[in-house]
Amino acid sequence: MQAVTENIYILVLLGMIGMMLLVVAFILINSRGQNKMLRQRQQMQQAELAHQKELLHTVIDSQEAERKRIGQDLHDDVGTALSSLRMTIEMLHAGQGAAEEEKYVSLSKDIIDKVIKDVRHISHNLSPPVLSYYGLVAAIEEKCAFINQSGQLKIELIDEAGQALHQPAFEVLLAFYRVLEELINNTIKHAGATKVVIKFNADDTAGIVIGYTDNGKGISKKLQKKGMGLQNIESRLAVVGADYQIAQEGEGFNMTIRYQPVLVG
Repeated sequence: MQAVTENIYILVLLGMIGMMLLVVAFILINSRGQNKMLRQRQQMQQAELAHQKELLHTVIDSQEAERKRIGQDLHDDVGTALSSLRMTIEMLHAGQGAAEEEKYVSLSKDIIDKVIKDVRHISHNLSPPVLSYYGLVAAIEEKCAFINQSGQLKIELIDEAGQALHQPAFEVLLAFYRVLEELINNTIKHAGATKVVIKFNADDTAGIVIGYTDNGKGISKKLQKKGMGLQNIESRLAVVGADYQIAQEGEGFNMTIRYQPVLVG
């Protein structure tokens, strides 16, 4: 009887030790799993932080490039024209005859007209007036009409968004305009395309949807690093809270931009 009791005590003790080992093992496994999840979360946060820094650098680089381009335009176009105007006025005051004076007056007027045109072009690039007064579709229509007339590319514009495109703030519409401008420039420079279709759509679920498609050579699947143009597009959309998706199937280039306006009220 005593032997049976001792065996029972031993079994109970072994059972308690086994349970303790199971609890310790469970705690260790759970702790290891939590540490792994924590490391993964930290890696994701670091990757997201690095991505945000990359976008910030892209925004700064694009702003500096824009300032450099505007400065160069002012120097090359406006500055040169004003220098020519100054020399023309000096010649006009040099005591020439009436015929020569009329010639220099006409030349001065031509130079002034060129300065006005150049300044209007620079100011339009800074902030398209059509966008401010008539909205995004009208501004894109104006740009598309100019490109269609040049014969570089055939752009078809489809507007099925209606009044939804008048709801976002001007900064959002300007971001969309710059993104579409960048896409068109990329198509002209790199895609070898003959046609582009830009479609605006809207519904209660998806918000504003902008589709951009060309029939060019598309983006290679082997392309690992985003170019400056695509980084610039991503940074502009990230600032206004829009996202995008590039379709890899089929030929050509196909980007879909989605934006859900924030309703106030």
